[in-house]
Amino acid sequence: MNVYEEKKQLYKLALRGEWRHLREVCKDASQLVLPINNSGETALHLAVYSGKGEPLKTILEQVMEMDYIEYWKSYVENTPLHEAATVGNLDAFKLLVEFRKEDLLELNKRGETPLYRAARYGQLQIVEYILNECEDYYSRSPLNWMVDGTPIIHEAIQSESFEMVMMLVDFDKSLLEMKDSKNQTALHVLANMPHIFESGYLKGFWGELIYNWLPEDKIYPFNFFKLGKQQ
Repeated sequence: MNVYEEKKQLYKLALRGEWRHLREVCKDASQLVLPINNSGETALHLAVYSGKGEPLKTILEQVMEMDYIEYWKSYVENTPLHEAATVGNLDAFKLLVEFRKEDLLELNKRGETPLYRAARYGQLQIVEYILNECEDYYSRSPLNWMVDGTPIIHEAIQSESFEMVMMLVDFDKSLLEMKDSKNQTALHVLANMPHIFESGYLKGFWGELIYNWLPEDKIYPFNFFKLGKQQ
């Protein structure tokens, strides 16, 4: 069987979720960290998409002792940790952090860390885990806060995962003051999303954010929610 046929076989096994069979076929652990599809993803990346932890655990046991770093990223430079953050596979995310914690600060081709990517895709559980369970060296790294002129808090707001937004601000209040490449703060982003103010719940939610967490000298005497409804 040539290399192309081997990759094709591994890819089919991964798509079918036949992880133990895949492990048996890969007698050489290096096969598990080589790209097996057109996106440059490895069996590790694809195991994350299962939504569970066990497939990934099975594969990690086999590659634990090898030096795989040069094969770790896809063609867009996503690590398996980036993918776990994207799809919200918390079990897989925890396994990968335990296995290789330094990947928390790896950047993909867009310049995103796993935390930034999780915020962008509204993955509350992943964000919560990083902020609460990972050391400050990883959770408070400046690498997490800005990508291509867009602060993480802006991405979180645009994902409309409002609980996650509050969690990020509670973790680091200075995120509210960060400006994007258009010189806009998080409040400007909110003002440009009038549809979120249609919910009474969200009105109270953002009212707490604006009036209780902003410094007094930043609170202006106007109705923010009226501003949000302007066209």
